Amino acid sequence: MEALIRRIVEACPRRVAGSASEREALHILESEYRALGWATEVRPFEWNQSAYTVMALHFGLATAGTLLLIAGAPGTALLLHLLAGLSYIGDSTRRAYLLRGLLPSVTGHNLLARRPDAGSQAPSGRPPRLRLVLVAHVDAAYTGWVFDPRLIRIATRPPPFKFLNFITKSMLVATVATLLLAVLDLGAWIGGGQVFWLAIILGLVPALTFAMNLQVVLRDEVVPGANDNLTGCAAAVELAGRLADLPSDVELWCVTTGAEEAATGGAFRLAHQQLGRWNPADTVVLGIDSLSNGALRWFVEGELLSVPPPRSMVAACEALAAEDAQYAQVRAFQIPSGATDALPFLTLGYDALSLGCVDDDIGAPRHYHRPSDTPDNLDYNQLDRSVDFAERLARRLVRDRLGETPKAA
Repeated sequence: MEALIRRIVEACPRRVAGSASEREALHILESEYRALGWATEVRPFEWNQSAYTVMALHFGLATAGTLLLIAGAPGTALLLHLLAGLSYIGDSTRRAYLLRGLLPSVTGHNLLARRPDAGSQAPSGRPPRLRLVLVAHVDAAYTGWVFDPRLIRIATRPPPFKFLNFITKSMLVATVATLLLAVLDLGAWIGGGQVFWLAIILGLVPALTFAMNLQVVLRDEVVPGANDNLTGCAAAVELAGRLADLPSDVELWCVTTGAEEAATGGAFRLAHQQLGRWNPADTVVLGIDSLSNGALRWFVEGELLSVPPPRSMVAACEALAAEDAQYAQVRAFQIPSGATDALPFLTLGYDALSLGCVDDDIGAPRHYHRPSDTPDNLDYNQLDRSVDFAERLARRLVRDRLGETPKAA
């Protein structure tokens, strides 16, 4: 795994959505699967290149609305605040894309690899009883001030009172502030009251969100992404070999997505493309994302409201943690901002869950979205443990769904 990670970092230094580096990294991974005898397909899709441009657009409009409110144009301010707030709700929940459509798109690619001569048909001629899909993204993130570990630590630190837990979700706070500004606009428009100081106070939140995302856009620096998420890509190749002995009526896929760092674009397109082919009733999706530089967790998705994984998958994780002392500390982690590739599948009714590592002192993996996310800064012992857990979890999910006991790991 280390050799594969180093090879991709060296050959593909700027793996943003739609880039030549992202495409070359997919070619490298495709060659790994073909060496295992797997069938592969590289499938294109259209998406935006940067999530930070999208967020800057949303909260830049919200900030413009605040300035218009202060300037005495509450009607126009109301339109901008509603547009920004409602559009971001649709965007972050993967339910509707409004303002995102105003931005240019690029052609990204997903790599689909399937285990040969197994799972496409059960021995009796019936369709496969189960489809297990491992998902990891190959693209790397942009960096900026917002990813300073000191800021992440402050932003994700639990507040002193439980009812304030929502403030750890920074995008929820920014979205709610934008919608409250819309209420303020409406009041000023109808009643003509004085709202200057309230507008200033509420407007600071979307303005700060706009500024931090704009700084990422203007800096335009892409990190090496060794942990996030070449560990997941290399782990998927490793797991493809380890899980070759799953029952023949289990269809096993390893999917490498593009544009995950641009708001799970590749997974979103893939989930919608495959909905008619991969029945949610017999499909389980396991995301593997950032398997080093922290302690292993399973993720609770949802940037605004929690979108938890299905109880059956959580129960499998909890059972593995209870059975083996080395995994006793594996537990849930609520993602404070952004999402993994599991989210688009969850929104379409699939059983989906992602694994990843988090340094509890920071609230993110070490070197998260930083230029220091290099192969030399990976904890390879933790990567090994994470892959072992992912293998055991995959086998348990198969056993639980089929009611059979697969071969021991």
